[in-house]
Amino acid sequence: MNKWKGWAAAGLVCATGVAQAASIGAGVVAGTLGVGGQVSYAWTERVQLRAMVAGASADLDFEADGGSDLEYSGNIDLLHGALLVDYHPFAGDFRVTAGVMINDDELRGDATCTQIACDLGDSEGILVRGDRLDARISYDPVSPYLGIGWGKAPGAEGGFALTADLGVFYLGNPDVDVDLSGPSTLNPIAQDAVREEERAIEDDVDALPLYPVVMVGATWRF
Repeated sequence: MNKWKGWAAAGLVCATGVAQAASIGAGVVAGTLGVGGQVSYAWTERVQLRAMVAGASADLDFEADGGSDLEYSGNIDLLHGALLVDYHPFAGDFRVTAGVMINDDELRGDATCTQIACDLGDSEGILVRGDRLDARISYDPVSPYLGIGWGKAPGAEGGFALTADLGVFYLGNPDVDVDLSGPSTLNPIAQDAVREEERAIEDDVDALPLYPVVMVGATWRF
């Protein structure tokens, strides 16, 4: 995937650029954002700047509420970047974190009518055998993030440490596109049903506006 190569290259450039600085940390992370890495810079004894990149990919089947006969088969690609500020109020492991999440999540799926006629939403028998729907769901590219966590305090000595993050970021309004191909492409009633399908999927995913972040990792402070 080209976007993975671009993000990986950016992460290597960032890590190389800060490698000569003091109080630099680097490590690996895994959790609800996917699997990836992070780098950190101890700015003061209580404040740390941190950047994270993580992602994953998985197969996913889904369908819209509303009586459709079709189930989409597809996959979800998760790709996140984070620019974070960690504040350790007690100069210990506990931290409060705020920042921005760069979100390149995308869900794609397709569904094909294999019967003589298929229902789509409230429209009964509107699709015919061979009709195919292709759906794509994406979100706002930049979102605010708030959370808490645990990790080596910026003022602590270097070395190995385990880390954890708990938080949420706002997904924003989903962008849903559903395209129809096949025998019913030129049927205006079928196209109206497809627009209803878009709205139904949008309502489903819009019911979850917050993305939970649970990440664990290991770092080494140089």
